[in-house]
Amino acid sequence: MVVCATHEEIERVTEAIRRRCGATGALGEGVQLTRHVSLNWTTAQKGDARNFRPGQILGFHRAIKGIAKNKALEIIRVEGERIVVRHESGNEQIVTSRHAKSFDVLEQHPINVAAGDRLLLMANRREQGFHATNGEIVTVAQVDAAGRIRLEDGRTLPAEYRQFAHGYAVTAHRSQGKSVDAVIISADGMQKELFYVAASRGRERVDVITSDKERLRDTVARSTARRSASELARRAGPGLQRGPLRGLAAAMVLMRRAAQFVGAVPKRVLRQAPGREKMRHEHGLSR
Repeated sequence: MVVCATHEEIERVTEAIRRRCGATGALGEGVQLTRHVSLNWTTAQKGDARNFRPGQILGFHRAIKGIAKNKALEIIRVEGERIVVRHESGNEQIVTSRHAKSFDVLEQHPINVAAGDRLLLMANRREQGFHATNGEIVTVAQVDAAGRIRLEDGRTLPAEYRQFAHGYAVTAHRSQGKSVDAVIISADGMQKELFYVAASRGRERVDVITSDKERLRDTVARSTARRSASELARRAGPGLQRGPLRGLAAAMVLMRRAAQFVGAVPKRVLRQAPGREKMRHEHGLSR
């Protein structure tokens, strides 16, 4: 298993691995397919027709009248508050805000898939003849002329199941719950909690790759966990008196000390990071 800090790095690592596998004959001839990527919209976002555009996909996790569960239909146009989708038969159907809790909004992205490829399944599916678990890594046995993907374990992905990606590298978040014999960690930019998650996946071996050892020591020692109000108060000064201080009085003391600490934070940040005008955080949460 290869674990990376960001999705951008995953794409670079995946491209390099697939190129090497293709050169050694480990991959067959690729077929260009389309995969679906969730936009993770809230119910409120899905309830506003102005957010939709033609070409997006509605993936139904709950059946509505005229559309079965697990169907994925493309939006062909938006008419005011009405979203018009098209069935495989060519028939059109109207979807409105009252259906917002029944579907997920997806985008179509190209993907090249070949026999021998590893895929990461990214949606749960339970239906007759096919079961899939979000986070499952599988190996492709064949892609037929119709674009159907048959897996080495004998399963065939249904035509509507297009929520997958290449499975050669994952983020630390996605690696949680998995145990493998060996892990390779591309650790640049990976902070304490995520580095621990990634390193604890390997049963027998963990290899850590970095372009800067000193920077790695600094980032893996830095925690991204949020401190609670009580932790902020303890760092700001001596602990609260116990016994006499109760209820409102104790809350007022805690509030004052927390305010004092928060007021001091900008100065501390400036001393630790002189000359930095802004800080950018990259998150890898979906893959």
